[in-house]
Amino acid sequence: MSTHSIHAFAEKVALITDGENPIGRAVALQLALQGAYVIVGFANSSEENRNAIGELQNLGTLANAVEADISTVEGARKLVGEVENIFGRIDFLVNCLKFSGDSTFEETGEEVFDKILNTNLKAVFFVTQEALRLMKPRPKPKIVNLVSALDTEATAANVLLAASQKAVLGLTESLAKSLPKNFRVNAVAVSEKQSSTANSDAELFRPKAGISEDDVARTVLFLLSAEAIGLNGQTLKVE
Repeated sequence: MSTHSIHAFAEKVALITDGENPIGRAVALQLALQGAYVIVGFANSSEENRNAIGELQNLGTLANAVEADISTVEGARKLVGEVENIFGRIDFLVNCLKFSGDSTFEETGEEVFDKILNTNLKAVFFVTQEALRLMKPRPKPKIVNLVSALDTEATAANVLLAASQKAVLGLTESLAKSLPKNFRVNAVAVSEKQSSTANSDAELFRPKAGISEDDVARTVLFLLSAEAIGLNGQTLKVE
């Protein structure tokens, strides 16, 4: 994976659906550093979220925040509608909103069921559906969906999370086959395993909580770049 040219993303319009997600923020920052115009979605307009956008704007790029609950159709329309008002186009879409919950299969009620599926699947479906009208006129539109790799005992046992993530992967593969040939639709599966500290001094080396957000973001940027032209409907696992 070679270093991207500073011109590769210059003046491209990128929509990152969740700026509260650390990976989403890292993707937005790296795209902004390479000259992209970035729009970041937030569920609420907190001071922390405003500071995140301020950080992007301080880089000299065009960065905007849109407050919208994209787990609803109305929120998805609001998010994409604001992008249309600001830029009128979308080159890159990164779907990264995720909610896992902590209920067991036996304990899960309808409210949690709806929240997990609406956040993890419905948001991806309807934001992408809305975004397509702004992406289809673009010469090389790209979509990247972020999912959990489900490679730990906890994530594998979370039945609804697993179902929603598998559904997003199915959506990724289906869109890759059904959208116009100039589209590229891929996914990144993020491992939640802790880094191994075998044979290390536990007092000196604390286990890391998985891979860094910046490393995941670099994988996303690879899939958004011209270097990944041959990848469509694929899932890259980062661990």
